[in-house]
Amino acid sequence: MNDRPPLDVEKLTLEKLAGGSALNLENLGLGDDGARKLAALETLLKASALELGDNGIGDEGVAALARSPYLRNLRTLNLKSNNITAEGAQALANSEYLAQLDQLVLKFNRIGEEGAKHLAASQYLCKLTTLDLFRNHIGPEGARAIKQSKHLSRCSRVRLD
Repeated sequence: MNDRPPLDVEKLTLEKLAGGSALNLENLGLGDDGARKLAALETLLKASALELGDNGIGDEGVAALARSPYLRNLRTLNLKSNNITAEGAQALANSEYLAQLDQLVLKFNRIGEEGAKHLAASQYLCKLTTLDLFRNHIGPEGARAIKQSKHLSRCSRVRLD
């Protein structure tokens, strides 16, 4: 049972982004609903880093974020320890709004082999220098896809299972 009061995502975002470009919203229980609300905020254009770890965000929430034009200035996206599967990885991989990402952290999710292959095939994630897929059960085929990806050639820091 969640004993937390409902979050005012917009107010929280404005407060945390005041005077900076990094937005840390880790461990707030945002879930998919909070991720959808966040994705709709034009204020996110000011963010270069977005920390959303440990929030119970699943594929629906990740898809909403991936569709948000307000994330187009992001350089770092941290979605560690959420509930993201191959479907969420595919949404990230297909997002033109994440084309400026330098770092993508997805450790401790469930993207699996299929999700790793989606990321490896992404034409939008070609600027990544850091990709963290630790503990995602990507297996040997997923690891091979990441390592051999022509789109991820800039990745110098890759962490796999």
